[in-house]
Amino acid sequence: MSGRAAHFAVWAAGALLGALALAGCNSPYPASEEGQSILYTTFAEEPKHLDPARAYSTDEVEMMSQVLEPSFQYHYLKRPYALAVLTAAEIPKAEGRKVTFQGKAVDATVYTVRLKPGIRYQDHPCFVEANRRLSEEDVRHVRTVWDLESTASRELVAADYVHGVRRLADPRLACPVFSNLAEHLLGMKEYQATLQAALDRERAARRAAAGILYNQEKDEQHNPIRVDYGAGAEAFPFVREVDRHTFEVVLAGPYPQILYWMSMPFFAPVPPEAVAFFDQPVILKRSIILDKNPVGTGPYVLREFDPTNQIIFERNPNFRDERYPALAPPGEQEAAAQANDEEMKAAGMLADAGRPLPMIDRVVRRLEKETIPRWNKFLQGYYDTSVIGSDVFDQAVTLSSRGDCLLSDEMAARGIRLVTSVACEARYMGFNMNDSVVGGYTEEKRKLRQAISIAYDTEEEIAIFLNEQGIAAQGPIPPGIFGCQEGEAGMNPIVYRWDAKRKAPVRRSLDEARKLLAEAGYPNGYGPDGQRLTIRFPNTAATPESRSWLDFIKKQFGKLGIRLEIEITDYNRFREKVDKGNFQLLAWGWVADYPDPENFLFLLHGPNGKVKSGGENAANYANPRYDALFLQMRSMENTPERQAIVQEMIGILREDAPWIFRHFPKGLGLYHQWVRNAYPHGIAFNTTKYVRLDTAARTAYRSQENRPRWWPVMVFAGVLLVSSLPAIRAAVKRLREG
Repeated sequence: MSGRAAHFAVWAAGALLGALALAGCNSPYPASEEGQSILYTTFAEEPKHLDPARAYSTDEVEMMSQVLEPSFQYHYLKRPYALAVLTAAEIPKAEGRKVTFQGKAVDATVYTVRLKPGIRYQDHPCFVEANRRLSEEDVRHVRTVWDLESTASRELVAADYVHGVRRLADPRLACPVFSNLAEHLLGMKEYQATLQAALDRERAARRAAAGILYNQEKDEQHNPIRVDYGAGAEAFPFVREVDRHTFEVVLAGPYPQILYWMSMPFFAPVPPEAVAFFDQPVILKRSIILDKNPVGTGPYVLREFDPTNQIIFERNPNFRDERYPALAPPGEQEAAAQANDEEMKAAGMLADAGRPLPMIDRVVRRLEKETIPRWNKFLQGYYDTSVIGSDVFDQAVTLSSRGDCLLSDEMAARGIRLVTSVACEARYMGFNMNDSVVGGYTEEKRKLRQAISIAYDTEEEIAIFLNEQGIAAQGPIPPGIFGCQEGEAGMNPIVYRWDAKRKAPVRRSLDEARKLLAEAGYPNGYGPDGQRLTIRFPNTAATPESRSWLDFIKKQFGKLGIRLEIEITDYNRFREKVDKGNFQLLAWGWVADYPDPENFLFLLHGPNGKVKSGGENAANYANPRYDALFLQMRSMENTPERQAIVQEMIGILREDAPWIFRHFPKGLGLYHQWVRNAYPHGIAFNTTKYVRLDTAARTAYRSQENRPRWWPVMVFAGVLLVSSLPAIRAAVKRLREG
């Protein structure tokens, strides 16, 4: 056979084998993983922080919550949301106590947290003493933390929680909620000043030793200053260890919401050994940092962190005996709770009550930036869950005559389940109350903002841009949070009127809006100077969909003859405008940290103004009556008296109209039939441990959906055979002649 003919024959055989392989398998996972208890899901971009003192975005918190455990969590099944114990033995009660602060006796509020004994950390190199004194030779082949084979564990103790809270005051970490916590934790501001002074002294010493060429940033990047947080105990004695399994948190006054804060990763324990381990220069030089390697007591261990490919969590073999939750027996709850229980039973959420957690051995999160590939892999069974993007909405769901989402026939035929929920999130348009045109508190300024609020058709926005998946907001507090009222009692009478026949609010007419606008001094949108009213609106819109939304916004203002001047900018420039108050109108939103009205009403508390103090009050709203009521309301328990104060505050906001209350979005989730116990929770992020997989059902589905298609291969083989005949004849002829 000639060399050319031989090469052709080899190529033909290889092509045929390749076609057969492609026809028989297209799974993105190793064959050995089939049938294993592995949850497959996705992420779109690298989480910036996994250090509990620094992380704040939802994707970061979701990942950390599989590893880190604060003292409390939320009950998975109860609605309204209710706190439950996690590592704590019970939920503590507030205790009034006299303490000495700055030489004076002050009234304080104390929470004493008692931990369950016997809880252990994951196995980790940081708990091996020798690994905290590593040399270059020791780490010659180390690329990840798990390349260090020697690991150990130890018991969780109260001092770890104290250490974690004190780290929040470290100025270098720039904890995003420090100012919020320092307002309530007695002595926390002073403790940060103590830490800053210690850092300044060490930096001055290093600068003096190194001379004029000293580069602080470069020096501390690989040789960070060691701070002994315990050494500052005298300056910050108000978060302290009582005994091995007990610690205290001392507040400047009543603040029941501190228990919600203590269910967030900010209050997760941080073992001192982990900080010491990751602060070693030889470790830092290899870009192995605590901010990407959380160490905890949770149900999972972060085993692989490759943001260019996948992030893997594995079951923590040291995880304690935690069980799937149950609900209270009938007759021991209020009517609303009983209705919730029936809903949970109907959804099959109680079948695993009492089973040990977690019920999944591994979680694999694959990088998927594009919607369509992610969606196709979900349909193939290679991802277990999926959100519903706008580009696949019509394929996934249909809308009823009332606008409710129903699963499409195609998805139902696949056994896919649809779950909807109202997010604990408020979206609004905020006026800059410091602005001379749209701000201010005179009757004319109020009427201007009220007129715009009526003209802004939130219902149309929900229909067009949310596929009907949202609730028009009547105030700042979402449904399911104490203080949000339903029906006519919860309606915003400035923007809506009640339709008794429909038993629903109806937006007031444009004629009413135009009347208010004229009374504000802008008939038909023109001011006393004869100039058309123009409002500046900075935005970071970049996608075609967002530009369509901007056209919609312009249309809403155009109804009143008002010109909206859209200023497209990048995100950093946009934040700078907001921080300095260099805007008239902005689009903003807030996702709840915890289920309490204070977490939404503080967004309009005067002292929390963005320009004034760098707080979250982006509208820079300040009403003395509202501020006084806020201070009274925030430290109260959920009583009828608190409800009355909240309603008065919301009434003030409706009159002043610093926000256009837009909507509370609904979340839509799709789950394959083999994913059990999956139910959306608007606040909690540590919910993966409750999920169970029917891996046999998943394997069967994948086999059905990804069956080999042999006919294209047979056609290809036939074509290949025919095209090969001349080469084969030539080869045979040469063999005979030879």
